[in-house]
Amino acid sequence: MAHFGLPPVTSVRHLLRGRKIDPGSLQTRLTAGVVLASLVGIGSLATWMGWRMQQIMLNSYRQGATLIADRLQEDVRYYSDMMPPQEALNRVVEYRATGDLAIWVETAAGDSRDDVRQRLAQSEALTMGSWQTSGVSDALLSMAVPMGVKIVPVQGWQLVVCASPLNLPGLPPATLYIADDITAEYQGLQQLVRMLLLTSLALISLLSIAFALYIRRTLSPIRRLNRLASQVTADTLDRPLNLEAAPTELQELVRSYNLMLARLAKAWGQQKRLVNDISHELRTPLSLVQGYLESTLRRGQNLTAAQREGLEIAAAEADRTIRLLCEILDLARLENGQGALQLEPTDLQEVIHTAVAIATTAQPSSQPRVKVNACAPAIATVDRQKLCSALVELIDNALRYGDSQQPVQVSLTTQEGWATIQVQDQGAGIPAICQGDIFEPFYRVDEARSRTSGGTGLGLTLVRSLVEAMAGQVSVQSQPNCGSAFTLRIPI
Repeated sequence: MAHFGLPPVTSVRHLLRGRKIDPGSLQTRLTAGVVLASLVGIGSLATWMGWRMQQIMLNSYRQGATLIADRLQEDVRYYSDMMPPQEALNRVVEYRATGDLAIWVETAAGDSRDDVRQRLAQSEALTMGSWQTSGVSDALLSMAVPMGVKIVPVQGWQLVVCASPLNLPGLPPATLYIADDITAEYQGLQQLVRMLLLTSLALISLLSIAFALYIRRTLSPIRRLNRLASQVTADTLDRPLNLEAAPTELQELVRSYNLMLARLAKAWGQQKRLVNDISHELRTPLSLVQGYLESTLRRGQNLTAAQREGLEIAAAEADRTIRLLCEILDLARLENGQGALQLEPTDLQEVIHTAVAIATTAQPSSQPRVKVNACAPAIATVDRQKLCSALVELIDNALRYGDSQQPVQVSLTTQEGWATIQVQDQGAGIPAICQGDIFEPFYRVDEARSRTSGGTGLGLTLVRSLVEAMAGQVSVQSQPNCGSAFTLRIPI
């Protein structure tokens, strides 16, 4: 039974070490979505809050400037009853003005069509202090200020400038100007907005890391399930997966997956039993048929040429079918774990020479076509008979499909605890697209050629199963028109 649950939360450094970001993964997409949503949501909220605070501050200064303008007119009217209007205006302007608030009154002089203005009164702030030295006073007095309340940047200062008409008895029509310095407050507000944005970015970063950890932990059972599913083989179909402390949806997926494994295991078992039973049941009657055919051929002195040819073809096909059934039985036993191997220390040189002798006897030739190149003796724990059968199959294929004018090379080398046996021919080779499938059962590179030469399509499959049962490896290297090289690697 495979048990797994949710892993503990690990550090961010451990999560990021040695890992690459996969843009197509579910974790990356969920994390990116959460980060984007947090960025849009928190960023929008922070931006709105900063804008709203700025508007509140500016509106308060606008209202203050408007209130000062209204009260100044009332104060001038009040003092005009006790002193001349001009003197009352000067006194009220000085009274209302402060170090950060400048007031002046201007009226048009002469023809109204001329842009000439006469200043009736102004506060001392415009003629002394930082207002004068920074050039703000000159800039204010020279610019055309529209009616109403505006936020005006002047020489790097932020000023709330209010312009309103002033109609007082005893004075010509004039315009009242009020300039309130809000530079410090404006800079403080900008710094507060920046701090708010930085805090929002830090909060988004922390939320992103937290969500990434949470999403990773949530998706870890899926990774475990994927990893265990990739390890399922024909021998482990009867081992269901067990998922504990996981979301309900994933538990339902595991139950469906276990049900699928059970069905596959049942079908696989039925298939193996069917192949085993059919092979076993057919081999005996076919052996009897072959025996009767061969006996008839030996004693049939009065058979015609056509009859003898038909019996010989039937005997050959019976022999081929029996060999196919034997290979199927051997392959089924290996897959079922019933093919017991007689493992013992064996000299690989002796096995190679024995296999060469058997293969060349089956395909006699006027000239020796197999050359053996073996280095120092190599001793490996193998089944001598099974390894010899595998080598006979490889050498037989090399002799059958290789160039009859070129020798077959069989070599033995050792390196780093492995013995390497290579069988190389100079034939037509195997196309690259077929090299990954030639070890599969009943696969033929050339169907017509294999049937003509008597191949069953199980020889290389049996070779791979035998070598892997002895903890070895089988591989092939081939190029069209350059021959093929089959390599067996066996631990020594």
